[in-house]
This record gives sequence, structure tokens and C-alpha cells, in this order.
Amino acid sequence: MTFAHVFYYCIAALSLLNFVRVLTMLIGADMYDIREMKKAHANHAKRAHTPLISIIVPAYNEETGVIRTVESILATAYKNKQIIVVDDGSEDKTYARLRQFQRKHPGKITVVRQKNAGKAVAINRAVQYHAKGSLVMVVDADSLLHPQAVTNMVAHFRDRRVIASAANVKIIPTRAWLGVAQRFEYLISYRMKRALTTMNMEYIVGGVGSTFRKNALLKTGLYDTDTMTEDIDLTVKLIREYGNQKFRIHYAADALAYTEHVLTFRALIKQRFRWKYGRMQTLLKNQTLFFSRAKKYDKRLTFYQLPYAIIGEFVLLLEPLLVGYILVVAAMYADATSLISVYLIVTAFVLLMVSGETTETWRTKAQLMYALPFVYFMMYVLTAVEFAALMKSLSKRRELLRREMHRASWDHVERSSKRVRIA
Repeated sequence: MTFAHVFYYCIAALSLLNFVRVLTMLIGADMYDIREMKKAHANHAKRAHTPLISIIVPAYNEETGVIRTVESILATAYKNKQIIVVDDGSEDKTYARLRQFQRKHPGKITVVRQKNAGKAVAINRAVQYHAKGSLVMVVDADSLLHPQAVTNMVAHFRDRRVIASAANVKIIPTRAWLGVAQRFEYLISYRMKRALTTMNMEYIVGGVGSTFRKNALLKTGLYDTDTMTEDIDLTVKLIREYGNQKFRIHYAADALAYTEHVLTFRALIKQRFRWKYGRMQTLLKNQTLFFSRAKKYDKRLTFYQLPYAIIGEFVLLLEPLLVGYILVVAAMYADATSLISVYLIVTAFVLLMVSGETTETWRTKAQLMYALPFVYFMMYVLTAVEFAALMKSLSKRRELLRREMHRASWDHVERSSKRVRIA
């Protein structure tokens, strides 16, 4: 058997495995929707669940957007909330604008200022010394909450097994092609989180609106400061402490939060490098979870999902070879059938994802459909971004393997911070 034959069969096997995974995710997402509808119906007649929730907004040099964020939180329908904004030694007008807003809205928010120590420290101090709620939500200072986001998120914690839950983060609608690409990406990835929750394989509670039980945070020692992605690290830390059999790491699809798209290709690579390298740090730090047989862990997480995180990076590393091989074969035989087939399959998959997303209106779905013919090429642009981020991560492999952990710090990417209206 020649090398070409071996390579061909490897591509076929990877394609088949990916198809099975995608199909499983589609089914799992639908199962999540059905289960949540039944749960909502069962809870409808029950007494309202309204514990105090402390919403923490860590901020560093966010003068252009922090007030917009606070206003969106104040506008949420949930009444029993405490808002804490921590200014982490900003060098711009962030603190001045917060104090001005606080004077205009007495009793609405608590503003805390500390010397610059990083995002994780800012959140930790807010939880330790200021948060009064039994639940803690973290909201980035450049993001927005839907008016029903807090109400819907709190409802998920009626289930006492849930110790942490991710919100459904969406890209604010935009006409910029890079923004549209990210919008599709977020929609697909967060749709898949439904399936991960259904199959009890979720291990990332990050982004805007991530919510935790305060007692669980305190018991596990809050956020660590030795990785680039303190949110992923905290989630895995909670799993290591509590397991995910008796307790649950959850995803609240109806708790909507919004963030702006990253404006430039270069900034997007920077963002994805931080995410990728930070996840590598976290997985290396918690390598004992891989293939763990401990009873408190669901084997689908330890034997499949965590190892797949590594396998996925290896497959991404081979992406240029796979794409190159397909293009060479198509050129040699003057047959574009395979390319057209892949294009149609990817487009159909995205169509299913968009049409099945219950948190999007038919109007927004229709708007996305206009870009559907180009989504295949958009996905390849984002794959190129991920590949560049992976290469940058591998360039720092020595630091990674020596466990030279970096202190969690702020890593801003440029946003427009324009005024937007969230329905």
C-alpha cells in the first residue's frame, strides 16, 4: 500500500469520525431543547426562584464601554441583584466615569478600585469582600446582557446539582464580513454546547454571564492566576473538586449575552492564541483528569471530551495537508466533485444549526441566510486564524511543558463600543 493510499484512508477515517461527531452534536442539541422545554413547563407552577445574585464587572481601561455594560445590567428584569464593578487600576477615565454614574444612580451599583493585579484577582476580591448573593455572575466590561438574561440564568440554578453555568453569548449583529463570520462561529459553537450539556461533557464556563454558586467558588479557592484563561481553569478546577456526576457544569441557552466582534484579523489571532494557549495550560495543569476512572467523573468527559481537545489540535495541525491534498486531487483529475460536495455538506450543516437555533428570531435567521452561500469560505478564514494561533502556541511549547505559568492579566482587543439596542 502506497503512502497516497494510507493518506487517503486517514482522510476518510477522520471525515467519518467528524461526521459522526457532528451528527451526535445535532441530536444532542435537539435533546437539550426538548428537555429544557419540559423542565420549564414543570417549573411553571412552582414558586418563583429569586435568590440574590451578585453581578461582578471587572474592568481595566474600559472608559468607552463600561457604562453601556452597567446600563444593560440595570435594565435586566431580575430585581434581586447586586452590581459590583471593580476597577483594576485603570489608567484611563474608567473609574471617573463609574463614580459619576454612581452619583447619578445612588444605591444602584458598588464601585471598587484596586491597584492593577489582573482580572482574576479583581473578581476574587469582589467575591470575597463584597458579594452578598448566593449566586455570582461575571460580566465583561465590554459586553451586554439581554433583559431576561439574569432571570433565565437564575432559573437554571433551581436544580441544586448545578454549580456553574455558561450563558449563550452572541455577536452583536454587524455588516462587516469578519464580524458575520464570528457571528456564525459563535452560533454554531454555542449550539453545540447544548449537546455537551446533554451528554455531561461540558468543561468550559467562560465568557459573558458565566454564573456560579458562591459557596462552590469559595470552597475551591476562587480563580487561580497562573493561566491565560482564568475562566476555563476555574471550570476544570470545579470539576476536579466536585466531579460532574453528582454535580453539574451547565449551559443556559436562554440566558443571552452579547459581545462585539473582534475588528481585525490580527486581533482575532491574538484573542484565539490566548484562548488556545490558556486551555493548553489548564489541561496540562489538570492532566490527572485524562482517562480518570474516579467515580465522581463522567467517563464521557475523562475518556472522550478531554482527550478530543488534544486530538482536535492535532487534526488542525494537519489541516493544510488535508486541504492541499484535496485541491491537488481535484486538479489532477479535473474533477471538482469532492470540493462541491464538501461545500454543500458544510453549508447544509450551518443551515441546520441556524434554523434550529431557538434563541434567534426568524428575522435574524433570514438576515443570516443571505450570507449562507459564503459561510464555507468564512469558516476557512476562521480555521486559518485557529491554525495561526496554534502555531504561536507551539512556538511557546518549552514554556508550556516547563509549566512556566503566566499570571492572568488583561488582554484587550479593539472594540467599537458603539451604542446598540438589545431587544
